[in-house]
Amino acid sequence: MSTEQEEAVLIYLDAINLPDDVYEKYDLSTLEDKINKIIEPDGLGEYDGHEAGPGETIIYLYGPDAEALFSAIRPVLESYPLCKNSKVLIRKGEPGAEEREEIITQN
Repeated sequence: MSTEQEEAVLIYLDAINLPDDVYEKYDLSTLEDKINKIIEPDGLGEYDGHEAGPGETIIYLYGPDAEALFSAIRPVLESYPLCKNSKVLIRKGEPGAEEREEIITQN
């Protein structure tokens, strides 16, 4: 799938401010598996990797409809502790296109 004409969902995970036990018990690989199990069978999009930086990890997802993609994965983001306080950019096209931001809060 070419990402040039696709919409994007970019998930910015907080890599330093969550409690230590969250980082010990929950991992990126499990989160990626959960996301893939939702988006791939229904053709909602594809997981295109992640990039780890000093304060955050970014997960890249692309598909034909960013809003549908985000709606499908939102329950995972709201329930998986590693996603607490993450920022999600829902972009309606290539870089520079219209986008909106959501912050994932959890109880």
